[in-house]
Amino acid sequence: MTVDEEFRYITTNNVPDYYMNPYCPIGLGYGYCVPQEVTCFFPDLTCGEDNGEGTTEYGDIWVPQLAHFKIPLVGNPTRADRPGDMYDAVLVGAEKDMGPAQGVAINGINIQGPNDAGDVSIDEGGFQLACGGHVTPPTTNLDMPGPFQGSPPLYHYHKSPDCLAPFKNASIGYAHGAQPYKHAQLTGWALDGFGIYAYQDIDGAAPVVDQCGGHFGPVDTGEVVYHYHSRPIVPYHLACQGPSLRQCDSTQRGTNYCHPGCGADVCIQPGTSEDELRAYLATWDDLWLNQYTTNIFHN
Repeated sequence: MTVDEEFRYITTNNVPDYYMNPYCPIGLGYGYCVPQEVTCFFPDLTCGEDNGEGTTEYGDIWVPQLAHFKIPLVGNPTRADRPGDMYDAVLVGAEKDMGPAQGVAINGINIQGPNDAGDVSIDEGGFQLACGGHVTPPTTNLDMPGPFQGSPPLYHYHKSPDCLAPFKNASIGYAHGAQPYKHAQLTGWALDGFGIYAYQDIDGAAPVVDQCGGHFGPVDTGEVVYHYHSRPIVPYHLACQGPSLRQCDSTQRGTNYCHPGCGADVCIQPGTSEDELRAYLATWDDLWLNQYTTNIFHN
């Protein structure tokens, strides 16, 4: 990864930095589609058979693939076009050559949306993901339509990559140095430039997030910024590029993955300093917050 004054540049081979078992989404000897899918794009594919590169008799394994990302160093939460589509790169000045990605984890693995089996979430589809990730179906030998061009199994995240250090920082046990009562550490970056953090907020509290899955508040450095939180429930990372302003529904394609939100236009973590928040927003528009309702966040 390199950076300049405006952007973060990431080149990755999408290979996880930990062991991964051979994978079948439903089970060895079964296919790749679940009943909830309206259309199955690989009805004749069986896991454990020779389906080309990256397939074994025990399941599928990752195959390296180079991907490139250009992500703004600093996201602007006051943009007039917010909220945005969770996968958008163009409007926010980002670039990517992996279409389904909505962000990149700190280990270079691309983060994809909450759905896998067509228009159902990972959990609704019944998929079991170790460390929040798995590989795509091996379609090298298939004549695939549109965005499903044939490719070997490619590793990616949908859910929280909870085997990474930012998650273990809170979960390994207090006697072993865990810090469950501090704001979670950075686990990745969304395409709009905002950071994605692990589960907990300041003092170990649950993050009070908007419909996109983000909010304003201090992060582990103490700086008050807009940022996202990974979570074990849909949308897992983000449902839209925030702030949501209670308009997440307008960004969804088909199935709605929006978080319930905090009941206000702008969601701010309780205990956040209003002076620090307004100083942060003044970078772009010092009157921006006055246009919207907020949850109660003052001490």
